[in-house]
Amino acid sequence: MTDTQMGGLPDDGFKPLIEFDLDTTVLDDQWIYCDFMSSFVASMVSHNRGDPFMFSNLLSATLNELFETVYRTEKKAGQFRFRMLQKGSVDRITMVVPCGRDEQQFYLKTVEEVRAPGASDKYLELLFSDDKLDRRVGLFELAISYKAQMSAVAVEDKAVCLTIDLVIERETD
Repeated sequence: MTDTQMGGLPDDGFKPLIEFDLDTTVLDDQWIYCDFMSSFVASMVSHNRGDPFMFSNLLSATLNELFETVYRTEKKAGQFRFRMLQKGSVDRITMVVPCGRDEQQFYLKTVEEVRAPGASDKYLELLFSDDKLDRRVGLFELAISYKAQMSAVAVEDKAVCLTIDLVIERETD
């Protein structure tokens, strides 16, 4: 699948680290799979980092937030696609989630909110709300706590492509 088909940003010199597709029914099956997938991916891409253990733990927490957001998405039948790339100290995560227009709007609106002024206040409001867990919290946490840059693009009317750029470990000279 090309970058255009994925609805994401061009690779722009990013090197691939890991990529996989899963049937969406796997993501609907058990919540614990989010933790399994995040731990697996983090361990696979952390071996050559300055502090592999720290990087793996932080990346696993980041990925778990993303996978849990996808878990809570009303998905269409199809293939969930995950891809992780690296360029210097920037790690790019791209996920294509098969979903309908309402779910596309959820991602598009949430990404718009995390990029808007006042996102930190909104994050705290969501985090400390007495209401049930708002599924936007994970994306807000990545944007606020991890300083992640994100974009979301609707892929026709059948999926959304979420792209997250983050720096967990700074390059040293």
